[in-house]
Amino acid sequence: MASAMATSVETFLAGLLAAGAFIAVGGLIERRFAATRPTTPTLGFNLLYFAPASLIQALLRPATGALTVLAVNGLGGGFVALPAQGWGLLMGLAAYLVAMDLGEYLFHRAQHSFPWLWAMHSLHHSDEAFNVSTAIRHFWLETFIKTFTIYLVVGLLFKADARIVGLYGVLTSYNYVTHMNVKVGFGRWAWVLNAPQYHRRHHSSRPEDRDCNFAALLPLFDVLTGAYRPPAPGDYPETGLGEEAGPSNVIAALVWPLRPAPAFEPQV
Repeated sequence: MASAMATSVETFLAGLLAAGAFIAVGGLIERRFAATRPTTPTLGFNLLYFAPASLIQALLRPATGALTVLAVNGLGGGFVALPAQGWGLLMGLAAYLVAMDLGEYLFHRAQHSFPWLWAMHSLHHSDEAFNVSTAIRHFWLETFIKTFTIYLVVGLLFKADARIVGLYGVLTSYNYVTHMNVKVGFGRWAWVLNAPQYHRRHHSSRPEDRDCNFAALLPLFDVLTGAYRPPAPGDYPETGLGEEAGPSNVIAALVWPLRPAPAFEPQV
């Protein structure tokens, strides 16, 4: 018990330091190359929320991790052993990345389709000052749910080497880039890789921008499902939930799904 608690604290501190480093660098870049100048900056608030939220996640992680491993082992998981030597490592990483990104995509679509998931996910969308710190503005229970959905399914499908899992973790830090308030888009190549301008349209508060650009890393999934909507040149819409304001303090953010909320309108 003591060692698990110590590991949780170490995980919490490591995550906090990593997030702080990414946000510090991203914040400096945004100050120099901002796409818009928000009237209510939220970087400080997002960092204040992230500390207790990530601590809760870290404390839950040992139990969820153990249960997931037991579930995968009990069901004979890892049906396909991914190569992890030489050039095979790249092939294994590519297969793992596509599977995980598809899982993230489907989960994201579910978050916009089911009221109880949207009640949590809307915290992320409530940020009216879209910026690098928006990447950490997620309700703390979402990771727990992903553990028993996306991660469990991929674990049942693939037996992945620790190097593959580690490299995938490094690649997902690109999530900080896609949330940056900068004028970066890929134009006609927007379908290849997510970009800040592409993802900003997903966060747009404009009604006409609903149900589009759900991709985490690969917009190809948006193309295949009809949700692909590349932004026009120079288009950087306002973000947030429209008429509904975001949380006024950290406690409100930690209990966000319990708030009185407007009628849910699914995005499909």
